[in-house]
Amino acid sequence: MTNSFMSNRRDAIKAMLAISAAGALAACKAGGEANDAAQPRGLVGGPKLTASEMALVGALAQTIIPKTETAGAVEAGVPAVLQTLFTEWGDDNYRMYWREGLKNLEQHFLQTGGQNFAKMVPSQQANLLGKYDAKAYAESGFDNFYKDMKSTIATAYYMSEPGATEELAYEPVPGEFKGCVPLSDQPKTWAT
Repeated sequence: MTNSFMSNRRDAIKAMLAISAAGALAACKAGGEANDAAQPRGLVGGPKLTASEMALVGALAQTIIPKTETAGAVEAGVPAVLQTLFTEWGDDNYRMYWREGLKNLEQHFLQTGGQNFAKMVPSQQANLLGKYDAKAYAESGFDNFYKDMKSTIATAYYMSEPGATEELAYEPVPGEFKGCVPLSDQPKTWAT
């Protein structure tokens, strides 16, 4: 009698699961979600940054956050993150803003440095970008794109594993809480 009861119980549970699954799939299908999920996905967004734009982005990122005893922006994968934002996240206005901003930066560096920024030696890149950076932050409204780009580079860097674990002090499970710690005891900002 027990075996009969267990068999019937198992059959009943299987039937309930089948009915629940069928109902869930039908609800998804009605909302269009089941079809969308079944389709293979490639890149969602629009066009990618061109090779010359990526070279400029990489050179700018590496100049803004260079490799020292910790990974630089390029080693942390910042250019790839910016490419993903451009391709998969940004709309047409965002893409136009970035393309126009990068074009204006490249034109400026061609005029002041005589060649593409990515082809300059690092010391020349640092010198020209330092002057541009000082002007961008000194003059209100001067090249807001540059400030946005620099902020995006810094955000992408500190969200990366090397940026969060090597550049910032990182402790996966922080220890005890100390409310008042002299700043001299804390050489780095915390990522946690």
